[in-house]
Amino acid sequence: MIDPSNQQLVIQLHLFATLLMTGVVWFVQLVHYPSFRFVANEKGPEAVRFHQRYTSMLVIPLMLVEMGTAILLMLSSWVTQYGNYLLINLALLFLIWSVTFLRMFPIYRRLNQNMNEETISSLISTNWIRTLLWTARAVLLLSFLN
Repeated sequence: MIDPSNQQLVIQLHLFATLLMTGVVWFVQLVHYPSFRFVANEKGPEAVRFHQRYTSMLVIPLMLVEMGTAILLMLSSWVTQYGNYLLINLALLFLIWSVTFLRMFPIYRRLNQNMNEETISSLISTNWIRTLLWTARAVLLLSFLN
């Protein structure tokens, strides 16, 4: 169990990271990934590497904070009263990580080799899963706090 005096800080960090990631994923979904369509094919892999390098610097720490604080919340005294919220939140987060590693990374590998319309469309359509999952988590957490 985490110290009850730290629970408020943990949920605040968790919500902060989740809301930031929700904003980032919506921006990437609506603006950034579609902009890959305007990159010349010979510069495509370079654009993808640039995206991966600099986006990772933002999202990896946020995703780690999300996961760490989600686990800590499962170890808090709130789990007795709000266990369903916290469990659904953690399950959605595991789904996001699964889609990221099992679906998105292979698409990035293909983009790094040859950026084409089919692969970009696959990237965008697959990322809708993460976009909706992060949005669902944000709504869930905001309703949890009300």
